[in-house]
Amino acid sequence: MRSTAAVLGSPISHSLSPTIHNFLYRKFQLEYEYIAVEVKEMEFREWIRSALTETDQWFGFSLTMPLKELICDSGLSDCITLDSEAKRIESANTIYRSDENWHALSTDLLAFQYLLGKYSFDSILMIGAGATARAAICAIEKLGFGKKTRVQVLRRDNKRDARFISAAGGVQVDFREWDRFKDWGNFDLVINTVPNEGVVAVSENFPGCGVLMDAIYSPWPPALTETQMSLRKPIISGLELLT
Repeated sequence: MRSTAAVLGSPISHSLSPTIHNFLYRKFQLEYEYIAVEVKEMEFREWIRSALTETDQWFGFSLTMPLKELICDSGLSDCITLDSEAKRIESANTIYRSDENWHALSTDLLAFQYLLGKYSFDSILMIGAGATARAAICAIEKLGFGKKTRVQVLRRDNKRDARFISAAGGVQVDFREWDRFKDWGNFDLVINTVPNEGVVAVSENFPGCGVLMDAIYSPWPPALTETQMSLRKPIISGLELLT
C-alpha cells in the first residue's frame, strides 16, 4: 500500500507542507504520512524516476523550485504526464497517481485563480518572472483581468521573458528593469513572487497598493507584507497560497 507523500527540494527544512498535511491526515484519521526529502537539482531526475517506477511507497509529491521547472523536462515524459496548463507555464508542483499512471499539475495556478477570483483589477504589477509568476499570469488571463490592462512585470533580466510571454497567453505585458524601477504609482494589485531577501531593497519605496498578493511566507512577515500591514491594506499571504 502506498502510504507516503513528500515535498522535494533543496533546501527543504523551511517547508510547512509536512505540518499542514500531517495535521489533515490526523484530523480525518487517514493512515498516511507526509515528509520532507532533500533532493538537489542534479539528483532530481534519477531520484524521481526511481521513486515512480521502482517502489510502492509513494502516493504523491510536492515540488519546490527549481524542481517545478525540471519536472517539465521532456526527459521525464515517459513516466509523468503533464497537464496542458503545466506545459503552458512550464511549471508543475504536484505529482499524483491516477489510473496507475503518474500525472503532474500546478496547484499554484489553481490557488491564484481561487484567491483572486473575488476581485477585479485595472492595474497590475508582477514582481518576478519565474515559475510562480508564470502560474500567476496564466491565472490572470483565465480570470479575465488581462482584457482590461497591460500587466507590468518587474524582473532582474530578460532570460525568462519568452517563457513568461508564452504563459501569459493573450495578456499584454510590459517588462520593467529592476534597477531603474521607481514608478510604483497606485496599483490595484501587486503580486510578489521573489524571495524576501530579493525584495527588501525595493520594499523601502513600496507605497502599498489596493491588494498585495505576496507568495512569500518565510520569514514572517516578509518585507512587502509588513509595509502593506502597516498601512492596513488588504493582503493575500503566501500562507493562503500554500494551503
